[in-house]
Amino acid sequence: MQVSSLQNIVSTNTFKDFHVPKNKPGNENLPTRINTEHHKKESHNHKKSAVKKVIPLAGAIIGTILPLIIFNKAQGKTLNKEVLKSGKVIDKLKEAGEYFEIDGVPKILSTAGGAILGGLAGGCIVDRNKEDRIEKVKEGLFEMTNITVPTLLVAGGVKFMQSKKLDKGIGKFAPVVFGLGLGIPIAQKISNTISKKIFKDKGEERKFKPKDLLVHSDDLIEMLVLMKVPFAKKLHIDKILALIYAKCGYETGTKDIHNKGTGHHH
Repeated sequence: MQVSSLQNIVSTNTFKDFHVPKNKPGNENLPTRINTEHHKKESHNHKKSAVKKVIPLAGAIIGTILPLIIFNKAQGKTLNKEVLKSGKVIDKLKEAGEYFEIDGVPKILSTAGGAILGGLAGGCIVDRNKEDRIEKVKEGLFEMTNITVPTLLVAGGVKFMQSKKLDKGIGKFAPVVFGLGLGIPIAQKISNTISKKIFKDKGEERKFKPKDLLVHSDDLIEMLVLMKVPFAKKLHIDKILALIYAKCGYETGTKDIHNKGTGHHH
C-alpha cells in the first residue's frame, strides 16, 4: 500500500517538470572564452597604442637626421668610418656628435622643422581621427613658432651686439636674455592667434608653462655655452639639439584631443 502511494505521488504533476539543470552545449567554457576575448582586445589596444607612438617617433628621427645629412653633404662633411668601425665607444659617440652638431640659424630651423614635419606625418598616418589630426597640426605650429621666434631674435641680437662691438663681458648674454624674454611671449601670441583665426579655437589660450621650456632648450644650451659653464663644455651639451628637436617632433605626432592644450606630456 505504501509503495503504491509513493508511485502515485511521483506520477503526479508535483514532480512532472522537475529535472536537474544541464549545461547547454558550448556554455561549459564560457568564462574562459570571455577572458580570452578580453585579453585579445586588451592586447590589440596595447599594440595599437604602441604603433601610435613608434611611427611618430620614427618620423621625427628621420625628419631630424635628413636635413643634417643634406647640410653635411653640401659642406663635404662625412663620418669617419674607421672610428665607427674599430674605435672606442667614447670616440664613436664623439664622432657621431660632431656629425650631428647643429650650429647656426639655417641648421636650427631646418632640423627643427624637419623633426616636427616628420612627427606630424607619422602621427597623421597612424591616427585617422580628424580632430586628433587638427590637434597635431596645432601642436606642430606651436612648437615651430616657439623655436623660430626666439632663435631669430637671439641671432639678430648677436649680430647687432657684434656690429656695435658690444659682445664683451655681460654683453655676450644680452642677446639670449633678450631673445628668450621677448621671444617667448611673442611666440605665444602668434600661436594663439593662429589657433583662433585658422582653427577657430574658442577655448582658453595656451599659456607658457615651465615644462614648455623644452622647445627653448636650444637657446638655453646656447646660454650655457656662451657662459662657458665647465660641465656644459665637458658634456658637449651643445651637440644634443638634434635629440631635443626629435622630441618636439614626437610630441607633435602623439598629440590628440585627449591631451590638447596641456602642453607637453612628460
